[in-house]
Amino acid sequence: MSYSSLPLSSKLFQFTALTLALTLAGCGGGGTDTVAPEPDLGVTQPGTGGGDGGEQTIGDINIVEGALFNADGNVINSVSLEGAYYKIKVVDDTQNPIINAKVAFDIDAEGIELSQTTSGSVLTDAEGIAQIFLKPSSAEVSGAYTISANATYEQQSATANTTFSVQATNVSLSAITVGSNSLASGGQTPISLKVTDQAGSILSGVLVNLNSSCGQIPEQVTSDSEGMVEAVFKAINLDTTLCSGNVRISATTGNSTQSTTVIVASAEATSIIYTSSDVSLGIRGSGSSSTGQAEFTVYSGATTLANEQVRVSLEKSPFGLTFGPNRNQQSYVTTTDASGQVVVPIFPGTTPGPVEIEVSLVDDPLINALSKNITVASSRVTQTGLSLSWEKNVLDWSYDGDSAQINARMVDRNGNAVPDGTVINFTAEGGKITSSCATVDGNCDVTFTTQNPRPGDGRVSILAVAEGEKDYIDMNENNAWDEGVDILVHNIGDTFRDDNESGDFQVGEFTYPLTTGASNACENNIDKYINLKFPSLSDLKKRQYESRYINEFVSPNKVNSCNTDLDTVVRYQAVTLLSNGNDTRFTVGSLDQGGNFTVRTPQAIFSSDTLISFRVNSGGFYDLNPMPSGTTITGAGIDQTSADPTAKIVAVENGYVIEVADANPRSTVIVKVGEIEYTITTNSRGQGVSSRFVNPPVGDISVESKNNTCEATLSGVTKVPANLATGMPGDNLGTFTTFKLKNCQATDEVKITATSPNGNVTSYTYTIG
Repeated sequence: MSYSSLPLSSKLFQFTALTLALTLAGCGGGGTDTVAPEPDLGVTQPGTGGGDGGEQTIGDINIVEGALFNADGNVINSVSLEGAYYKIKVVDDTQNPIINAKVAFDIDAEGIELSQTTSGSVLTDAEGIAQIFLKPSSAEVSGAYTISANATYEQQSATANTTFSVQATNVSLSAITVGSNSLASGGQTPISLKVTDQAGSILSGVLVNLNSSCGQIPEQVTSDSEGMVEAVFKAINLDTTLCSGNVRISATTGNSTQSTTVIVASAEATSIIYTSSDVSLGIRGSGSSSTGQAEFTVYSGATTLANEQVRVSLEKSPFGLTFGPNRNQQSYVTTTDASGQVVVPIFPGTTPGPVEIEVSLVDDPLINALSKNITVASSRVTQTGLSLSWEKNVLDWSYDGDSAQINARMVDRNGNAVPDGTVINFTAEGGKITSSCATVDGNCDVTFTTQNPRPGDGRVSILAVAEGEKDYIDMNENNAWDEGVDILVHNIGDTFRDDNESGDFQVGEFTYPLTTGASNACENNIDKYINLKFPSLSDLKKRQYESRYINEFVSPNKVNSCNTDLDTVVRYQAVTLLSNGNDTRFTVGSLDQGGNFTVRTPQAIFSSDTLISFRVNSGGFYDLNPMPSGTTITGAGIDQTSADPTAKIVAVENGYVIEVADANPRSTVIVKVGEIEYTITTNSRGQGVSSRFVNPPVGDISVESKNNTCEATLSGVTKVPANLATGMPGDNLGTFTTFKLKNCQATDEVKITATSPNGNVTSYTYTIG
């Protein structure tokens, strides 16, 4: 008799030894779904399987013969730790099995695991049967449960419920077996134990919790088909720190616990590594980056080593630097932290220079490491260490939004870049400027942009300030300011923005809010500084240098506002010019080799001119300023003469001459007689004669050059530079350009054109007189 012909209640599972083994092996697993092999359901009836035969025509759908079966195929109503199968049969109203009905299983409480498919549903087979494997999740699970099956087919459904009980399994754990009870630092060893019930029968699929007081071991392991739990203990923590001494290993499931102890040898340090990035510090009192730290890490093999004693010593340092917890220069002993690290604080002095720190093992000084790339390099910006440069300094005021980048650079008194992040602040008399920027490698950028307000003279005073220190002469050579010993080059006090460029503070001008509160005169020792630094300069150049020093590094400075401190507000003021890019003013004149321009009165060009110069200014309100940076200047000669000269040989007293008439005034005419050419210059009436011949020239006579084209070649500035000297208020700052004129006659023309960056074109045409 085939299996399928048996009643459902009496059908037995036909397990082979392999099937049983697979079932038991699939029962375990750390909270994951348990997948067990299906029992052999007998021979599939021909023509009843799969979905290839089309759908059935059915009436009602029913679930019949739902029951739980153990591994031997017997119907049960109590489930043990080994698990069981729940099987149903789906039929129509004529009791014919329904093939490919979709069945979903569910359990009403936690503690029972269903070996579901990924979709959570299965299809009935050729006999209308669907089944699922279920299993208690641990030995402690007990109580009554209900499993339900919901079958659907052609929009019809049926539900069946089966109630069963679970009894807790009394689990017993054997003693833990350890591969080695004595481990080297960072070593590992296998462990194992067996899981049985109280009667000594092997229990597979039991979840056992493992734990160790140090190191690594799997948290949970499921007993295999032989009831064995096997794992590997590693004497190193997840954070790479090493275990040492007695380590307790325990195993627990339900109420059963076993433990053992493994002895781990203490770790030995094998190397020290300097693990800091490059460290760059400012000197004491610099206001930034004036403390730092160096980090060293002690290793045992490839693992960091905690609680290891090391000695820290200062091998090289600039003057005044201290280190360590006591902030001195004495070596000291300390212990590595939980990460195997030693952090050494560093406190710079007043002198820049390299720093070297050594860390060595107390037990073995030959194991050591030396710091790398620690330097004390930066201080505050010094009085003469701030400079500004403009992308362009003549902007077009005729519209909002013309802009220029301003680059600020700052160094300390040793020429080193100030520490990154040093802030420089900006204010402007007009337009808009970025309020501040922070340095990277000693420089940073801000942007000035045209907009209201627009100063009436087209000159925008821009003030940059940064907290720094005064310039001084180091009299005792210790690279530090010692009041009463060292000498200030030129003391400075409160600063302001000198909008009217008078050099003196006027009430109403912007004052920088950080003030000294002092009322002393500002001492000037520039002579001593110059004689120390530049003794070979002539007296004239010394005075010129002093004037430049005061204008650039002292001003703008309020009189009688100085103290004797080194701290100060370093300042730098410069001017940005505004111009009208929509209009250009041209002035005719002459330019000498010294660059001095003389205005021509009247504003005219004459036929006798071979060179003519123009001064090019902004038109309109700002007519003393140049055109905006980038304005291009072009020009051309325009020939307006059309003479038709004639020539003839005329007898005169004592000889003959060639006479030219109707030519261009003050021009040259070439006359050819026979094969010989003669050049004749005309007067203002277009007439001219050759030199006298004793005998008349022989041959046909013709005029070879009847008219020469007027040419104007630009030889001066063709483009307004990005940056121009800004002069002083009232100075005419126009740019100069010069044309070379050739063959230009009265009534010819010279045209000059200016094209501003905004695209506006201004031209003027001069008629030659």
